[in-house]
Amino acid sequence: MGRRSGGGGFRSSSSSGGAAPAPPPAPVQSQPQPAAGGLGSSFTDGIAFGSGNAVGHRVTDAVLGPRVFKHEVQVADPAPSAASCAASMTAFQECLNVNGGDLSKCQFYMNMVCECRRSSTTLA
Repeated sequence: MGRRSGGGGFRSSSSSGGAAPAPPPAPVQSQPQPAAGGLGSSFTDGIAFGSGNAVGHRVTDAVLGPRVFKHEVQVADPAPSAASCAASMTAFQECLNVNGGDLSKCQFYMNMVCECRRSSTTLA
């Protein structure tokens, strides 16, 4: 048997009929950095987040209904009426009559009358 022409099974890259070699990798391009060090990017991210948040709330309101906040207001007790002061005054006068006009024994009732008059004039 004789030898075949073309060499012994080793092909060089210059021979025709083979696959083309892979192209070299593309050069890496760096993006220019903003002068503010990313402040503008952070600002736009914040605006995008805020807008998305608002849209999300509107969608939730549309699906579940609007949010309702209830504020309860507690009303203070109304000022003592003239009738309640009259009752305190009557109790004070009865105490004075029973104790012979001794004011020291009826001090509690006198304080009630004074407090009732003070609160009715302050709130009125």
